[in-house]
Amino acid sequence: MGLTVLIADDETMPRTVLRDHLPWDQLGVTNIVEASDGDEVVEQARICHPDILISDVKMPRKSGLEAAEAVRSFCPGCQFIFLSGYSDKDYLKGAIRLKAASYVEKPIDLEELTRILTEIVQERQLLESFTPRSLLAQPSDEDCPEDGKAKISERLSALDGLIRHREKEKTEAALGRLYRELARCGDPEYLRHVYCQIIFLFLNGAQTYNVTAITRRADSLLYLAVKQETPEQLWGVLLQTARDYFAAASPGETDIVSRVEQVLRQRYSDCGLAVQDVACSLGYTNAYLCSLYKKSCGKTINQRLTQLRLEQAKKLLAGSEQKLYEIARAVGYIDGKYFAKLFTRTTGLTPREYREKHRGN
Repeated sequence: MGLTVLIADDETMPRTVLRDHLPWDQLGVTNIVEASDGDEVVEQARICHPDILISDVKMPRKSGLEAAEAVRSFCPGCQFIFLSGYSDKDYLKGAIRLKAASYVEKPIDLEELTRILTEIVQERQLLESFTPRSLLAQPSDEDCPEDGKAKISERLSALDGLIRHREKEKTEAALGRLYRELARCGDPEYLRHVYCQIIFLFLNGAQTYNVTAITRRADSLLYLAVKQETPEQLWGVLLQTARDYFAAASPGETDIVSRVEQVLRQRYSDCGLAVQDVACSLGYTNAYLCSLYKKSCGKTINQRLTQLRLEQAKKLLAGSEQKLYEIARAVGYIDGKYFAKLFTRTTGLTPREYREKHRGN
């Protein structure tokens, strides 16, 4: 079955460009729906249940972020791409909080958007190869015994270890076995109970690795699991949780922290260094790198840059006779007064007080 995309913008031209100039057939998209404001987004989404929502962030009645949050409550698997001509940080923070697939600045680069859509479609295809339908079609090695609940309890214990050790493929296989066993249990309340237990396992693992993309959504994930009406819907919530967990906790994403750190250490003294420059040097879009980095270590790139600059400033204050404005420039601040204020606010000491206290250390 083809994918459904909902395009939302209060201006007609952007909707027309996206509708008519993207390779929808190649992407497997067969249904394109349009909306002109936030309330219409929610109304249309309830009807068409989109796989992907491409939305401007600033629209009448409801913003794109508010509309997306409402859509998330009944379409947990929907992927969001936000468009904005505004550089307001609150929009970006909202996009990250909603686990947006990407955040694209206007004027829209159709090649960039096509690449983002291709990545989303490829990820969905991987997920769909591991669905309730395909699992039920696989032969089961054993029938559900009378003590099936005890067997499921054992499965959960094993699953806990796999999640904690980030064994992605083994976790997926274990989830598949659990699904086949749960499919033979006709008690809906017990099903919800087990699915909530599995969500808790992912939450515990996320807490261990400080995967804030999961931990900050704890209440929402449990609420979604409880409110689903069918095993297939429950499975959809669980698969999305597993996908988010392994995407955020994977060693590859941890590596992005060290790559960013390397760039920051090489260039922290550059007064003009911006996050955009870091993203460009690593081959990422600004929004994607910001989301990826914060998801991996719980802080922003700018926070780490400030921390690194002040660490270097402390070394220079304690071990050199450079003047304050020279130290400020050496660690990337062109304004000595701003540097002094930032240093004092962060350390509780003025640069002069710090130097006197730590000189020669």
